[in-house]
Amino acid sequence: MRIPSKTPVERLDTPMVLIDLDRMEANIRRLAAWAAENGKTVRPHIKTHKVPEIADLQLAAGARGITCAKIGEAEVMAEKSRADDIFIAYMIVGETKIRRLLKLAEHPRLKRLSIGADSMEVAVPISDAARRRGTKVPVLIKTDVGFPRTGVPWGKPTLALARKIAALPGVTIAGLYAYEGQVLRAGTLAGVRRSSQEAARRLLATADLLRRDGIPVESVSLGATPASRFTVKIPGITELRCGTYVFNDQMQMECGSATEAECALTIAATVISVPTRERAVIDAGTKTVTSDRSAHFGAYGLVKGRPDLEFADATEEHGMIRMTSPRRRLRVGDRLEIIPNHVCPVMNLHDEVAAVRRGRVEAIWAVAARGQIR
Repeated sequence: MRIPSKTPVERLDTPMVLIDLDRMEANIRRLAAWAAENGKTVRPHIKTHKVPEIADLQLAAGARGITCAKIGEAEVMAEKSRADDIFIAYMIVGETKIRRLLKLAEHPRLKRLSIGADSMEVAVPISDAARRRGTKVPVLIKTDVGFPRTGVPWGKPTLALARKIAALPGVTIAGLYAYEGQVLRAGTLAGVRRSSQEAARRLLATADLLRRDGIPVESVSLGATPASRFTVKIPGITELRCGTYVFNDQMQMECGSATEAECALTIAATVISVPTRERAVIDAGTKTVTSDRSAHFGAYGLVKGRPDLEFADATEEHGMIRMTSPRRRLRVGDRLEIIPNHVCPVMNLHDEVAAVRRGRVEAIWAVAARGQIR
């Protein structure tokens, strides 16, 4: 899409993802300042935005490198962003992916490419392939500190795995990492604090076990946005891999880690039908806002600045808005902005987004790493 610079946002066709540059830049600066004040590094997870231009803004603010979910994302960022230090926080399994990994490691832009592993079944094939290529791959061991996804249990099980990985010829242990996703279930900011501190305690205790066993642990890395304001102050945690902080969303608002004024991403939508006095329909359904619903009140997103409106239901192309105030009823043609429940999958639904400052478009950015699921 070609849009003349400084075009008023009201002239954009809908539905359209809008990035408020002032708010996004403030979010980036805030985390960078917290990290600098507490001697931590930032390695933002670009799976949230998937936009090289945004990655470059994060790097310019002081980020050490970036985190990617998949090799495809890392390949895009190596080509199109300024990142020269990339961590793939995912288990890389299979000959095809290992071949791509080692090829990417030789990219002229990259100074460092590291990966995660949580088992010998992941680490051994990578080590073997790297050894044959005459190189070594830095590995961070994924440690489960309470969010039951990937990761070897914290404490002695992680130590046992680290001993085995340390003996492999084609990899080097670069540290430990965890995703403390359980903090999102805490419900309150006080609950987030308690949960994040316990997760950090478990990861730090595990790092101490490895060090006492003679295994160097350079990086001790955590990743959840709501936890960052607390974990950044904990001695021994070296790195923050937050992703959602760059935009924030309704999920962050629900657990108290962001306000509406700190949400930098909205979806512009147009009212296309008002079939009853209580219901209006917008041109943004699940293909636009995702099917992620609020855990607390079931809505598909928050209508910005309109507490009298509830995004109550959605099908693929339609969003149903419940009107609760008889004095502020919507009309066909009205425009709304939706703060999505979860920004990460929203970005993966859109080819491009509008970068907006004070109501005018500064740029249209391609979501260059969209769809990179392999």
